[in-house]
Amino acid sequence: MLRNYLKIAVRSLLANKLFSTLNIVGLTVGLAVSSFIAMYVWHELHYDRFQPLANQMYRIISLSDYGGEEVRFASLHESFGPEVQKQVPEVLEVMRYNGGMLGVLLQTDENHRFKEEKIGFADAPALALMGGQMRYGNLQTALAEPGQIVLTRPLAEKYFGPQNPLGQVLTFDKHYPLTVSGVLEDLPTNSVFQFNALVSLSSMPSLGPNRKGIYESAGFLETFVVLRPGADPEAVAKKITAVKAGIKFASVKDKNFLEPLSSLHLGNKAGNRQTLYVFLAVALLVLSLAIINYLSLTTARATKRAREVGVRKAVGSQRRELIGQFFTESFLTTTLAFVLSLVLLQLLFPWASRVFDLRMDQQVLRQGMYWGLLLGLWLVCSLLAGAYPALLLSNFQPQDVLKGTLSTGRSGSVVRRVFTTLQFTAAVGLLICCAVLAAQMRYLHTTNLGIDRAQVVAVNIDEGMSAQFPVLRDELRQWAGAENVAVSQAALFTPYISTYFLKTDKTQKDLMVKVMSVDENFIKMMGVQWKVAPEGWGQKPLTRELSVYNETVLKEAGIPTYDPAQPEKPFKSMEIDGVFADFNVGSLHAATDPMMLSVLADTSRALYREGTYLLVRLNARTEVPKALAELKAIYDRHQPQVPFDYYFLDDAYHKLYAKEERLARLFNGFAGLTILVACLGLLGLITFAVETRAKEIGIRKVLGASVESIVLLLSRDFMKLLLVAIVLASPLAYYFMEKWLQNFAYRIDIAWWMLAGAAGVTVMLALLTVSVQSIRAALMNPVKSLRSE
Repeated sequence: MLRNYLKIAVRSLLANKLFSTLNIVGLTVGLAVSSFIAMYVWHELHYDRFQPLANQMYRIISLSDYGGEEVRFASLHESFGPEVQKQVPEVLEVMRYNGGMLGVLLQTDENHRFKEEKIGFADAPALALMGGQMRYGNLQTALAEPGQIVLTRPLAEKYFGPQNPLGQVLTFDKHYPLTVSGVLEDLPTNSVFQFNALVSLSSMPSLGPNRKGIYESAGFLETFVVLRPGADPEAVAKKITAVKAGIKFASVKDKNFLEPLSSLHLGNKAGNRQTLYVFLAVALLVLSLAIINYLSLTTARATKRAREVGVRKAVGSQRRELIGQFFTESFLTTTLAFVLSLVLLQLLFPWASRVFDLRMDQQVLRQGMYWGLLLGLWLVCSLLAGAYPALLLSNFQPQDVLKGTLSTGRSGSVVRRVFTTLQFTAAVGLLICCAVLAAQMRYLHTTNLGIDRAQVVAVNIDEGMSAQFPVLRDELRQWAGAENVAVSQAALFTPYISTYFLKTDKTQKDLMVKVMSVDENFIKMMGVQWKVAPEGWGQKPLTRELSVYNETVLKEAGIPTYDPAQPEKPFKSMEIDGVFADFNVGSLHAATDPMMLSVLADTSRALYREGTYLLVRLNARTEVPKALAELKAIYDRHQPQVPFDYYFLDDAYHKLYAKEERLARLFNGFAGLTILVACLGLLGLITFAVETRAKEIGIRKVLGASVESIVLLLSRDFMKLLLVAIVLASPLAYYFMEKWLQNFAYRIDIAWWMLAGAAGVTVMLALLTVSVQSIRAALMNPVKSLRSE
């Protein structure tokens, strides 16, 4: 029986090549997209589930009250962890970890000397608790002693090649030898622990005065605790809050709570999970559209198979046998589409991961639960795609079919209209989302930040070059022009800008103030605008340090206007020499931060004694690769101990919106696939409409109907459905995108042309799809369709 079902199913597919192709292509696209998104969402939701004690691991968060607002700190002093383990009996183990600060120079010899990012610090239990897999070395002892460093496999091969590097010496930050004590296998991409190397935490005090100062006086370590089985995290958090003895810089007002390890990636921001749910919704949407295509085309062709059903019933076939036959056809179609979608997924996975900037490996493909999910998806698709056609076709009465009086009634037509409307509602909605995303991203990239970042290269100057710095700066001024070179101790548009907690004098409000040290030319070159310039600014050389504040500081300090004759200080015991207009050095998700600039004279060694950045503006007509080569040559002439390291301010600024850029690319891809699936379905329906109305079209042509009138006749009903879809999609898309735009302090308003443009594109594509078959039908010789009459 099953063999006969399969034979008939294959013959049916081959006999209707166009409709079979449309069904299989639509389902393949739907299954491939939904499988890829399911893989990504699975990857994101299963962060840090593989560690041996993942369910018992928590990160300690400190809550402090600043200006009436609770501020979260995940970075704690090194003394915090040991005291918690000592004083809280429910804590089984403590792990302290820092994933890396600024880039650091690593070196084995002159040919292997590079500045590396993500060189972190951790204590002895870290590697085992992270679930690390060692290629060389021992998990338990690799970070137990001072002077040890554990490398990831790519970094080990970069410096030592494929051989075992255990016991080899790697020079850290030009002066400090570290012994390689382990090499880790590739880190899983679904873990918050991402680094290139880890130095034993006990080494840190011996790695120079700066790191010693951080170790002794700063909060820089994420501190994780492993609780004993059965321990209550809330009760443990209260006990941790009570731990004050032995902890440096502990405040009696601070509170603590515990974050589960598995929740760290998505964090406490609802937007992160909402984005994943949006992706899941889009995956289901694309798959649903493909299934709707199948249902629409199958039910549309129901009358074509009515005679087959009538004959088979007349010779004794039972309804259950017919249902089995049509389910077999559905399973065959979805199985072919499922296999093709897996092939497509494997072929396009590297490309899609690169284009959409998704950090995701294929380990999920080796998990049985994921394959169970995919098989369940295939089964559900087969049942959904087959159920309605099977029940509809098997319900035909043989006497009606064989007499030629069969009518599927209005119900089938209504169902297809609803399906088509839903498809184009989704397409229009996604296109509107794409238009709003594109407009907001364009606004973020082009809006005036208050400073001019165009064509500015930031060259990192290591503290070891302090003696050569003045000569290097002067040579760069000769090369680029004095007005095109400035100095900043902060790396603009990065997280590495100092923040001070200060209390305003008048309003007694706690503020987090960004503080940057710059030279005089920074103000001019970067286009910073004065609201009240310091006395004598631009008229005489700078002889002392100036402290100037932005408008936001004065507003928060309750100073409506600044009068140089009677200066009112925003902070007690801190001078004010001027006020500059607000400018942004961070993301536009948030409003402008309070900021203070310390403007120093060129001759002040404070500008470069601890490392700094030389900002060089390139000429707009300069060939960038050539200019960078010349810049590097000037830098190298001064015998630096650190390789030439630079970044463009524009690039750093754009990286602040990497998440939004990825979202925009994904929505563009989803919108394109949704329109493709919708147009495939529309092509099938118009093809069927032309087939069923062939004689009508022939009669109309004989009676003198024009090509234009026939095209309009065939297109009119579909255009009505499209207009309904536009009316439904526009308010829905407007609502959701308005909610998304609320994440930005600086944003666009949704304009009418975004909705109209999305609707126009959809109408144009739909008309193009319909017109192909409509024009062919209108141009057909009426003799062919009427000769049998």
